[in-house]
Amino acid sequence: MSNKKDKLFTAKVEENLLEAFKHACSNQDTTASQAVRAFMRDYAKKHGQADLFAPEKSKK
Repeated sequence: MSNKKDKLFTAKVEENLLEAFKHACSNQDTTASQAVRAFMRDYAKKHGQADLFAPEKSKK
């Protein structure tokens, strides 16, 4: 984790879904964590909670 404000998020998913997701992320040259954070930011923005997060700085 990069700073003290980061939190760990754990979710139960089917094994085949997780493997497919990791494979898709690898094909897109990203990590599963980056993809989940992007999804969460987009979801929060779409559903009116965008003010609750700061944009993530690129780590590449």
